[in-house]
This record gives sequence, C-alpha cells and structure tokens, in this order.
Amino acid sequence: MKDHISEKDIKLKASRLQKTDADLLLACRRGEQTAWDELVERFQRLVSTVPRRAGLSEEQAADIFQEVFLTLFQKMDEIEQPDKLRSWLVTTAKFKTWNIIRGEKEFTTTSTGDTGEDEVDILSLIPDDSPLADKKLIELEEQHLVRTALKELEERCRTILSMLYLSDEGASYAEVAKVVNVSETSISPLRARCLKKLSQILEK
Repeated sequence: MKDHISEKDIKLKASRLQKTDADLLLACRRGEQTAWDELVERFQRLVSTVPRRAGLSEEQAADIFQEVFLTLFQKMDEIEQPDKLRSWLVTTAKFKTWNIIRGEKEFTTTSTGDTGEDEVDILSLIPDDSPLADKKLIELEEQHLVRTALKELEERCRTILSMLYLSDEGASYAEVAKVVNVSETSISPLRARCLKKLSQILEK
C-alpha cells in the first residue's frame, strides 16, 4: 500500500524550493564559493550527458566538463541573460564536444550561448536521443534537492530512502531489510516515517 506522501510529492515540493539559475550565477559573480559549488553540482550531470550521448569516452567527457565550467568561470560576467544559464552551458558543452568530434583544437563559443545558422547546423549533427535538456535538468535538480535533504536524516532513513528511490533500479523491501537489519515487514512503516521526516525537511 503506497504512503500518501509519494516520491512525486517530495519532488514537487523540492522544485518549489530551489534557487533559480540566475540567483546562483549572480551569487557567483559576488564571489560566493558556496553558490559556485551548488551551481557545479546542479549542472554537472547535465553537462556530462552532452559528450557521452555523442559517443565520447568518459575521459573525454570529463575533459569537456572541466572546460565548460572553466569557460563559465571566465565568462560569467559576460552572460547577459543569467536566467538562460542552462542553455548557455548546454550550448557550450555541445560546441566543445563538436570540437573533439571534428578534431580541431579550438572552437569558439559566444559569451551568451546564442548561435548562428551555421553553428546550429553543426550542433544538430551531435546525436541526441535523451530527454530534452529542460526536462532532464528539472529531474536532476529535483534529485539534487532530495539528496541534500536526505543528508539531514538519520543514517537508517537515509539508507532506506536511497535504496528504494535513488538507486538505479530500486531495491526490494527484502534487500533493504537485510542492509538495515530489520524484518522485511518493518520496511513499509519505516519508509512511511522516513518519507514524512523528509517531507518536513523539504518544507522548511
């Protein structure tokens, strides 16, 4: 029987609490290290998916990840539309990915992330069968907020919710029970209590 506080409810609450992209970028411009750390954590998985879905290796994707955020650090004061930061990052990642694909050492991006017609044609050559960037980003942001809230829970609740909801395939009650050393029948009520605690943290 599903608890009335579902994972979807938690994600919806989390999405309402998140800082905007513009908030983070403006805080970075003021030199706030915590804002930079949060910005990198928010977008790191999204940026990394661009070279990976284009068929590049993990090592190449890691290099592009570093280059994208180095470019952002260098050009953050030049971005005219902070609310479009995600588009800027995705576009920059695509340019740098294409740079490797076509074997050139440099491929210059604009400071705002806007593209001309020729550049759009180039970007379209990079395979993309993943969810749209905005949808993927929303999912990653929600996951980030939930994971952050999980850190405030006691270890047992953290383990139960992480195994049930945040693992790739989702663990069974039997698997979770074995890890936290309780009976399988105890997992459902424990899960409900842990979800309630997590919901309270997200509502703060």
